Amino acid sequence: MAFLSDDLLEGRAAGTRGHMLAAKYVEAQFEEMGLRPAGERGGYFQNVRLRRIETPKGGCRLVEKRDRKVRPLVFNKDFVSEGSELVAESSVEAPVVFVGYGVTAPEFHYDDYAGIDVRGKIVVLLTGAPVAFPSAPRGVYSGYVIKARNAATHGAVGLLTIWAGPRADRVPFEQFVQWFREPSMRWLDSHDMPSDSVPEIRGWAWLSERAASDMFDHAQKSLKQALADATANKPQAFPLPLAVSITQHSRWQELTSPNVAAVLPGSDPELMHEYLVFTAHADHVGIGDPVNGDTIYNGAIDNASGTAAMLEIAHALSVMATRPRRSILFIAVTGEEEGLLGSDYYAQNPTVPLSQIVANVNIDGVTLLYNFRDIVALGAEHSTIAGIVADVAQKMKLEVSPDPLPEEAFFIRSDQYSFVKQGIPGVYLSEGFKTVDPKVDGKKRTLDWESNYYHTPKDDMNQPNLNFEAATKCTRLNLAVGYELAQQTERPHWNEGDFFTRFVKKKNPTAGR
Repeated sequence: MAFLSDDLLEGRAAGTRGHMLAAKYVEAQFEEMGLRPAGERGGYFQNVRLRRIETPKGGCRLVEKRDRKVRPLVFNKDFVSEGSELVAESSVEAPVVFVGYGVTAPEFHYDDYAGIDVRGKIVVLLTGAPVAFPSAPRGVYSGYVIKARNAATHGAVGLLTIWAGPRADRVPFEQFVQWFREPSMRWLDSHDMPSDSVPEIRGWAWLSERAASDMFDHAQKSLKQALADATANKPQAFPLPLAVSITQHSRWQELTSPNVAAVLPGSDPELMHEYLVFTAHADHVGIGDPVNGDTIYNGAIDNASGTAAMLEIAHALSVMATRPRRSILFIAVTGEEEGLLGSDYYAQNPTVPLSQIVANVNIDGVTLLYNFRDIVALGAEHSTIAGIVADVAQKMKLEVSPDPLPEEAFFIRSDQYSFVKQGIPGVYLSEGFKTVDPKVDGKKRTLDWESNYYHTPKDDMNQPNLNFEAATKCTRLNLAVGYELAQQTERPHWNEGDFFTRFVKKKNPTAGR
């Protein structure tokens, strides 16, 4: 963990020298353990082509037009945006319609688009999804790409997202815009088509709550009323009395960044042809704006810790007298911080047959802030993985708690979601808020870390409260869950009729490239 988060690696941004040093380090560790290469062309690397999308200064403009009056909004104060992955220049001007969360979920009898025509319009919507939805589906419907595709399906040509609600209460817009300080990225397929593209949406931006509130003047509801109705799970849509023009200019650069993959062959003659996958992202966000003179965003907890834990798990399993029955695939993925790019690329271009991957255990940071009494197993409740987690937790004398922060949509913000979208059950294990030391407030410490350390240069080895006893416990938890998944004869499977069975149809039974 100390090496991976050292200043030498310059924050490990995907496509940089620093990330390549991390990838080479992981490769050397896999090789020393005697794990078989599982990348391309007989090596440990699977190279992912990336399109880096940069917006020149002044390249994004958003203008309100109402009653013959024109009001330009101020970039980084009223709105923030990023360039297009598809075209160098894009612009759109259209009337505006508010569509609540922008969610259509027939299985939950919910549709914000019911009774409204948004064809040729720019839609304005809220972050998140209805609080009545279960945690993981709520995360799925909170996703930007899902919302953009839904807007496009209904005929919209632009999309504005209001940064308001519980997440905005914890992360003010002034802090949120810092997440856009660096260019965005997409992975490219063999035809140079970027991932997660929605070409019908010709302009997009995120609005501050103050700027969005002005758009609701003389509308059917105020923004405050609309937020209250959204919190009450009421679908809603109505026109706003203005038009908006959005202009975006983009510059592109192609980069390559590797996933690092290795296999520990299984011991069972039949089950060895199936794979349990451990993932951890080796990238972070690189070099950025100085904080107290420090420009290197080291990413110690996020996610040098998870990568280190995966390496320790690989070492522990590789020296067992009898290897696990199933083969175990370890992948240090790239581009997680850019939108799960490396894991999404691997899940769609696997180096082993996708039909033989049975489950994914993802490690996006191990617990380092406090010793914990309970765990949260994001996604496990949707499959038979839940039983294994419960068994391991009981043996480790840990409680299993529900997601305490469903509004954060953590389930879709980490790499297990890439495998879930291909129909593969997955789990992301983390600590709950219950602490071994009653003097420590787990929730407060977690939220303080998110506000003050997450994606800043302060997430390094010098930060206070690093608790390696907790890190060891969390690593053992992930090891035990993965080991049981590799041992059991029956494949993990989704619960009958579960929300995520919809993705099983997308599974590609052919061998990976």
